[in-house]
Amino acid sequence: MGRQIFLAVGHGSRWPDAIAEAHSFIAALSKRVGQAIALCFLELADPDLATGLTQAARQADVGGSVVVLPLFLGGAGHQKNDVAAALRWARAQFPEVVFHMGAPLAPHANLLRLLAQRVEEALAAAGNAAPPQKTVVLVVGRGSSDPAGNSEVARLAYLLFESNRFHAVEYAFQAVGRPTVAEGIRRCHALAAQQVVVAPYLLFTGEVAHDIHRTAAAAGHELGLQIVHATHLGMHPLLLEAASQRLAEAAAGAAAMNCDLCQYRFALPGREHNVGLTQTTHHLHGGAVHAHHHHEDDHDH
Repeated sequence: MGRQIFLAVGHGSRWPDAIAEAHSFIAALSKRVGQAIALCFLELADPDLATGLTQAARQADVGGSVVVLPLFLGGAGHQKNDVAAALRWARAQFPEVVFHMGAPLAPHANLLRLLAQRVEEALAAAGNAAPPQKTVVLVVGRGSSDPAGNSEVARLAYLLFESNRFHAVEYAFQAVGRPTVAEGIRRCHALAAQQVVVAPYLLFTGEVAHDIHRTAAAAGHELGLQIVHATHLGMHPLLLEAASQRLAEAAAGAAAMNCDLCQYRFALPGREHNVGLTQTTHHLHGGAVHAHHHHEDDHDH
């Protein structure tokens, strides 16, 4: 009789602090759920995805299962392509083991609450800050070539605006998507902001978070605009609760993703050519992985 093994998949970073933060988060999550959770990474850190899946499958043994929790804030390329394609590879390598993939951490009300808390903490720490009613918040995501993934950042920004705490809430992306961080700062300036709180919508620290702050500071200096820097989401009970929920859903076979805006399933304007594209990943060092997009109960595409 096999075992049920939990495996989290993070992005990875060259920054030791980012990797340490990810390990600390998984240690806290393991304690919360009462079961050990292994951790692997897509790139830039070890163990890599192929190693993580292989080790988990061997621990699960014949008749067991591996529950994979992607540590991503939305259903973009890493979730839809990299992890999903890697699971197809793992199923072929270990046909006697069942693999389940969890839904991305967002959207979730806890993440909205935590983002709002990080903004409020930043305002409280800035001694000469203007009041929230005269503040524009710029929510900054990593950015993706997946329009549905980017739209989640825009939706989060609107939900934060609906809290009626701030003069306005804008959104931007550190890379790939638009508006860029500099463009986002200029939008905030056009809204007659007295100050801007830049809120990185990221799980952990790293180069992306630091680049967001550098770029925002430079743009604010150019415009003579006061910039207040909020921290990334990071370790917090609200985030642990959301991750615990996603893990439980996947373990029960009840993970759910809304795929009705998926560019691989439906013809989105300007992206009609992506429907049915082959699913690939370059993050699996065990060899090239290819699989055609379709939808299953555990939400491979």
